[in-house]
Amino acid sequence: MPLRLRLIASIGLVLLLSLACGSVLVGLHEANSVETELRAALEVGANMIRNGIEELAHVDDRPGASRHLVATFNGNRHVRATLIDARDQRLAASALFVPAQPVPVWFRGLIGGDSHALRFPVPAADGADGAIVLQTDPANELGEVWAESRDAVLVLAGFAASSALLICAVVGRALQPLENLANAFDRIGEGDYHGRAREQGPPELIRLARGFNAMTRRLAAAAARNRRLNERLLTLQAEERADLARDLHDEIGPLLFAVDMTAATIEQVARRGQESDIPAHVRSIQDAIGRIQRHVRGLLGRLRPIPTIGLETAIRRLVAFWHSRCPDITFVIGLAVDEERIGDDLRETIYRVVQEGMSNAIRHGKPARIEVTIEHAGTDGIRVQVVDDGTGMTRVAQGGEMVDGAVARDANRLGLIGMRERVMAMAGSLSIQRGRDGKGLALVGWLPCVASLEAHDQEGVR
Repeated sequence: MPLRLRLIASIGLVLLLSLACGSVLVGLHEANSVETELRAALEVGANMIRNGIEELAHVDDRPGASRHLVATFNGNRHVRATLIDARDQRLAASALFVPAQPVPVWFRGLIGGDSHALRFPVPAADGADGAIVLQTDPANELGEVWAESRDAVLVLAGFAASSALLICAVVGRALQPLENLANAFDRIGEGDYHGRAREQGPPELIRLARGFNAMTRRLAAAAARNRRLNERLLTLQAEERADLARDLHDEIGPLLFAVDMTAATIEQVARRGQESDIPAHVRSIQDAIGRIQRHVRGLLGRLRPIPTIGLETAIRRLVAFWHSRCPDITFVIGLAVDEERIGDDLRETIYRVVQEGMSNAIRHGKPARIEVTIEHAGTDGIRVQVVDDGTGMTRVAQGGEMVDGAVARDANRLGLIGMRERVMAMAGSLSIQRGRDGKGLALVGWLPCVASLEAHDQEGVR
């Protein structure tokens, strides 16, 4: 059952119970009122009868005076007086007031109003004493109580009905923001992170909508970062494939061609019967194959360096790779970390940060010197710096965010953004600062060690 119907049904049940309790209380009050009113009327009539009987002693026409005393109760609403003789034969009786409206039988049975009677002896002059019987009749009082009770219950029912309608409107209006949130959650489930919930309704729902909107903004930003990171990964893969293709073409291709030519030469020498020249050509082939194997191992190390050779060796091989292509650049390596304290994923991230920073500096900064520093920052972090003295950037925004400049290095902004997202995925931070003496750029990253990273993951789980 929807929440709205449950709330309305619950409130409606409370109103019905309140109406039932109110009706019971009204019935109890009216039953007590009828009983009290009848007893009071009986007591007043009894006093009148007693006073009248005392006056009969001084009256000569006692039968006539007795009939007159009974007649004084004509039109009474609650009691009836009846004159009887010594044989209980009715001689005279008063007439009750006729009720204005009938009373339902069920109401009469519910309220009650039992009849009470009192008997008063009347002395006669001839010695045949009679009596006056005074008896209550609840008909008129029940009619009055019925009208009052009906009106009271109708008022209660009207109040309950109007309250129910008002509550339905208020609950429906109050829960409308929840329906909007439910629709917004459905859109998120479909992958649309740009929907927003209207901030309306009670303060609690407004805060809930604000929190939801903040969550959608973060989800949209995370989705955008993931998309950019995927794009960057595809770009890196394309670049790595291009580098591999270039290395295969420039390094291994000529060696394979040389092996093929040497093998053809051996065939020609064998045909001419110059067997003494064959060993030299075989050594040439072996030398080429050895160089091919070294190049293949180098390529494999570049593709997955960390688990096999360690962080320091991988970085030094990376430096050797770039130094062989850019001999005019001076590389300075400062690595002072305990690799036992960091896992493969963290070492891989450090290597990729250095790789991207070095690649960006060489391709776009035209540096003469690149310094790589990897060291412990306190007891729970690692600091990574790649500093060059190249062309730098036009300006760096506050907080390390790059802004568009008029230099070529902005063209590689996507790579730096992907690198920052890679670092953030490891609960670290990355900033871009100006280099030493205002020259070049300094890529500064901080990454947590294994202990602090596990603590961060546990906090995220909680």
